[in-house]
Amino acid sequence: MLGTLRKHSRSVIIYVLFGVIIIVFVFTFNVASPDAGCGGGNGGARAGVLATVAGEPVDGSALAMGLALSADPVPAGALNDPKSFQAEMVYRSTRFARMRGDGRYASFVPDPRAVSGLKVRKVMDDLLETFLVSEEAKRMGLEASPEEIRERIVKEFSGSGGEFKRRSYEDWVRYGLRTSLARFEDFVRREILREKAIGLLVAGVTIPDREARTVASLRRSKRTYEYVEANPTAVAEAFSAAPAAAAQYVPGAAPSAEEIAAYLKDSDADARRYYEEHKADLAVEARHDLHLMRFSAPSRRVLSAITNLEARKGLEDQRGAARKKAEEAAATLAGKAGADLVAAFEAAAKTSDDAATSAAGGRQPPLGSKAIAAMDPALLAAVEAADPGKATGVVEGDDAFFVALVDGRTPGAERSFDSARETIATRVLAARKAADGAEKLAQAALDRAAASPTTPLADVVAAINAPFAPAAPLVAGDTGEVAGMPDSLSGLLDWDPDAVPGIGASKDLAEAVRALTAAAPVAAKTHKVGDSSYVVRLRSETAGGDPAPDEIEAARNDFLPVKRQAYYREWYRQLRTEAAAKGTLVEHESLTALVRDEARDQEDAAKRARKEPRPRPGAAEPAPAPAPEPAPATE
Repeated sequence: MLGTLRKHSRSVIIYVLFGVIIIVFVFTFNVASPDAGCGGGNGGARAGVLATVAGEPVDGSALAMGLALSADPVPAGALNDPKSFQAEMVYRSTRFARMRGDGRYASFVPDPRAVSGLKVRKVMDDLLETFLVSEEAKRMGLEASPEEIRERIVKEFSGSGGEFKRRSYEDWVRYGLRTSLARFEDFVRREILREKAIGLLVAGVTIPDREARTVASLRRSKRTYEYVEANPTAVAEAFSAAPAAAAQYVPGAAPSAEEIAAYLKDSDADARRYYEEHKADLAVEARHDLHLMRFSAPSRRVLSAITNLEARKGLEDQRGAARKKAEEAAATLAGKAGADLVAAFEAAAKTSDDAATSAAGGRQPPLGSKAIAAMDPALLAAVEAADPGKATGVVEGDDAFFVALVDGRTPGAERSFDSARETIATRVLAARKAADGAEKLAQAALDRAAASPTTPLADVVAAINAPFAPAAPLVAGDTGEVAGMPDSLSGLLDWDPDAVPGIGASKDLAEAVRALTAAAPVAAKTHKVGDSSYVVRLRSETAGGDPAPDEIEAARNDFLPVKRQAYYREWYRQLRTEAAAKGTLVEHESLTALVRDEARDQEDAAKRARKEPRPRPGAAEPAPAPAPEPAPATE
């Protein structure tokens, strides 16, 4: 087992995969509201023994205590806002949120991405870890003395003057946690033993010079990629609009007049249902002729969830720098009109850090309202409010600042069912064949790119899309600058080594793009991520080079806690696997039933949330229910 652990401890990628846990916890630790751990009800208290660990029962009373100590998941139907985002992070990145414990071990939690969304399952996993590791700690010869337990409890329940609030403590345990003082203090003892076991296990874990140098070099290396996306939805629309062009790739992919007539004859009810469900999509969409500049910035959504002042200030400074660049570009347009304004805009667009808006002086193909809203809803609002021939000024979005020049506009209009019947039939029939069409178009793009590796993929896309104009079955994109590894721990918050910016997470694709070189810049095959097929090309590369001594030392200091956390999580994974195999860890049917009941309740809540309309942005929301009294632990 130790040999396996040593092998895993040498893997830089494993350290980094778990690094996100540390950052999320640093940003959110101890920010749960007083009622954060009160969810979960007391269903567990009515259950008997749920699991057995080394002969010790973990029963419904223990589960009820764990549920009360733990943060709640975000409920079904919650708004996708910063508050919900932070609440979800607290839920996923804490074990027992209402117990501070020893802060040195706060980061040794499971990977938030692997945490169950079912609270019963999550809390039982946390309890089983407490029991398993504390039993192993006793086997190692470790102990938690009565004095240590008393000190931990007194620290949790002391007022600002240092006095121990015994009555508050006793009431909270009996009525808040629904357990006895003896059982709670045994839980505290087990948590102390778990922390001692962690300390013993990771004490010898270090970052050798070779590993620190590797991390520092990866931080300095930068690459940019361009890609082609073939999405079945866009392909279906293009095939419907240009059947002759579609036939070059998928004969018969575009529905014939006979197929359309047969569908409308036999499926009138289906067509009407499709019309009612997609009325907004079927409308003639407003289209906008634009020049556009985009200046990338750290996301406001992420910033709102960061409580670490130093990390937040760094990102706010970056956002301020992006705003300044946008304002400087917008200032060059002042006092200009007509052709002079267009010329000034195209010159200023070259300062944009976004390839799609800096090319061609920011000139965009005609864009529908949905495409602009996908960039940012604030941009769409500004574009719709601007008069043709006028610039919008600086528009602040979530992760960028924009400046747009509205060249012209075609208003949208709703369509009747009769006018949309053939469109509906064409869409439905084309969608059935679009998946194959997307892959064949992607393969055609790959063949062209492989034949001419120095040709930008945007040119490849333009050539293939031309026969489908004004539809565009293929879309060209750019990942922007991708570092071999984030240059700070805060950068790990959103980082996934298997994710390619602009595309998504795919281990197969990530390995393929990392293998690209200047001599062989185009990936050898198309890659499927979600519903889309992709072609990827390496556009530029900056080697990391030999890092400076201070960079090496910074890498060592940053990644030592990451490596130690990864070492412990791998050790615990093996401990639990072996305990289950030996029969010293047994989960009973009563636990399975509780998890199944919660899953059913969660599904029912999600169905109700989908039926209930959400408040419109900016609309008055109902007053929140009064908050419960704070738990004594937070006094």
